[in-house]
Order: sequence, then structure tokens, then C-alpha cells
Amino acid sequence: MDTSQNPNAFNEKISRWLLLSCLMAAGIGQSFIFTSLPPIGREIGLADVRISTLITAGAATFVVAAFLWGGIINRIGRMRSVIIGMSSYAVTIALTGFVLQEALARNLSAEQTYYFVFVLRIVFSLGIAGVLPSIQTYLIAHTDIKRRSSTIAMIGASFSIGMILGPAFASLLSSLGLTAPFYIIALLAGSAALLVVLFVRDSKHVRQREKPPAINWLAQPVMPFLFMSSLSILSMTGVQQIMSFLIQDRFQLDVAQTTHQLGFAMMTMSCFSILVQMILVPRFQLGVVTLMFSGVGIGVLAQLAFIYLDSYTGVLIAMGLFGAGFGFLFPGIVTAQTLLVKDEQQSRLASMNASMQGLGAALGPVILASLYQLGQLVPFFGLMFALLFMLVVFVYCKQKLKHVF
Repeated sequence: MDTSQNPNAFNEKISRWLLLSCLMAAGIGQSFIFTSLPPIGREIGLADVRISTLITAGAATFVVAAFLWGGIINRIGRMRSVIIGMSSYAVTIALTGFVLQEALARNLSAEQTYYFVFVLRIVFSLGIAGVLPSIQTYLIAHTDIKRRSSTIAMIGASFSIGMILGPAFASLLSSLGLTAPFYIIALLAGSAALLVVLFVRDSKHVRQREKPPAINWLAQPVMPFLFMSSLSILSMTGVQQIMSFLIQDRFQLDVAQTTHQLGFAMMTMSCFSILVQMILVPRFQLGVVTLMFSGVGIGVLAQLAFIYLDSYTGVLIAMGLFGAGFGFLFPGIVTAQTLLVKDEQQSRLASMNASMQGLGAALGPVILASLYQLGQLVPFFGLMFALLFMLVVFVYCKQKLKHVF
């Protein structure tokens, strides 16, 4: 039906794109800090280890906070949760920029700056952790079940685009000043929050006044898929971590050459992942079974390419396959999760899933870097067996839950 003749459909479309834009902004906020904070930290006299703890503290807080947001979303509503999260994001990023600016002007010592930024990173993570589960729950509630996989693919793609744009924005905007990215990105987040206030309405949410009963996630049929979600993010962040080592060791490059070649490899992976999630999955409305088998199959091919293709072109092929496999696998896992819980449990599921993803993101670089120390190809054999094991678990779950998938 033409949206010009159906105001509700038009409003739903506007709301959908505004919320996806919020996810993109959230991705920018999560990733630009990796580019902006280290050089400023060194400039003001912070040791590299202390700079890393600022990022790690935010990641650890995200894991815990995301788990807690499920109950909060049920009580205060999905859109209020998004507005609180995006507003917190805008304020804390702007304040972080101000603190760093004062430190660069020598109005604050390195020690004072560290503690101020440490607190702001924790508050930032407490707020941003509620944005993804709130938006996921809203979009699922306002989407037909047949289009659920395409909706989840768009959610993943929007966040991925933000994660890619973050470092690019930071590099581009830093020409205006080292702290300029903080202020401009804060303005972007604040504008997104204001647009949500003005244009997004959630007529389908029923707030829970009483605290719902606790869920024993370990006893739920969705638990294997939560572990799969964590494993998929673990593999993505882990490969990103070891790729610079692989390129430098395999082709005997210096640091500058490695950074240049790594940029192309990362862009190849990201582009294929976004292509699959934004175009292929929505266009063909693929089901859970197709997504899982395609994701694992292409993922295994990617690991074989890493192992047997020794040229730089081979690395690009492997990264492209890896990104495409993730683009199929991730929406398949999350769609399966949403089909296994009741509607009133969706917000808590989304929060639990975000927490598990955060855990995977934190563990991935450590685990795969450790495996890399055992041998250049060990991580890829490990990922190949992990993917095949994931498929075996999925087939087992599918046999037990035939009526669901």
C-alpha cells in the first residue's frame, strides 16, 4: 500500500530509519574512541596501559549493564530507554572531549584526566548498553514474523556501518582539532535522541509495573543460541585482532606497510558483511535454516582460504568470505533467539544477547591472539572446528524444536 495513503505505515517507516540511525550513531560512539583516545592520551602523558584500561573498563561495564537493561526496558518503555541511552551518550562524549581539551591545555594533570575519563567511560557504557536491546525489541514488535530475519540483519548492518564510520570520522574531524570529533559526534547523538523524542511513538509496548519473575537462562532452549551469538562476535573481533599479525608475518612488512594492507583487508570484510545484511538477507527474506547453513558453510570456506591461500589476494578473498559468512550467520542466530521466547521476554532476551556479544567481543582478541602464539594457522583451524560444532548444535536444536524453525 502507498505510504502516502497510509499515515501509520509512513510513520512506521520513519521510526524504523530513525532508530537504525541511532544504532549507526551508537556504532560510531563505540569505535571512534579507538582512533581518537590513544594519541591524545600519549600527548597528555598517559601510559599506553592506562589508555587501554579506559577502553577495557567501558567494555566490561557494557557486558554487565546490557544484562540489567532488560528489566528496565520493560518498566520504563523502549523509547524512553533509547532516549536515555542516546542522551547519556551525547553528554558523556561531550564531557570527555572537554576534559581532554582541558588536559591538552595543561589545566588538568594526567592523573586527574585519567580518573575523569574513566568515570565518563563507565557512565557512557551504562547508557549505551540499553540502546541496542531497546531498538531490537521495538523493531521486532513492529515487524511481521516473516520479515524478522531481514529486520535483524538491518540492525546488525546499521551498527556495523557505525563501527566502520567511527574511525573514519575521527581521522577526518581531527583536522579541526584533536578533541573536535568528541563534540561533533556528541552533537550527532544528541540530534538523534531529539528526533526520536519528536517522531517515534511506541503504541505496542505495555509497561510492566511489577518486577517479572527471574528467568533461568541456562534452562531455556534459547541458551545455545546465546552462546552462538557470543562465539560469532568472538570470532569477528578475534580475527580483527590477529589480522595485522598475520599480514606482517606472512609478507614480512614493516609497520607502515602492515597498517596500509590491513586497512584494505578490514574494509573488504566489512563491505561483504554489510552487503549481505543490508541487501541479500532483506531481499530474499531468508529463513533461519538457510542463514545458519550459509553462514557456517561460507565461514568454513573462509578459514580454508586463510590456511591455503598464501598471497595477499588470498587474504582479501578470505576476509571477504569471512565477512559474508558473518553476514548470514549473525542474523540467523539472533532470529532463532527471538523465535524461542515469548513477546514479553523479548527485551530481556535482547539485553542478555547484547551482554553475551559484549563478552565475546572482550574475549575474542585475547583467545585468538593466544592461539596465534601457538602457530600462525592455529586460530583458523580453531574457528573452523568451532563453526562446524555450532552447526552440529543447531541441527540438534532444530530436531528438538521442529515447530519453531
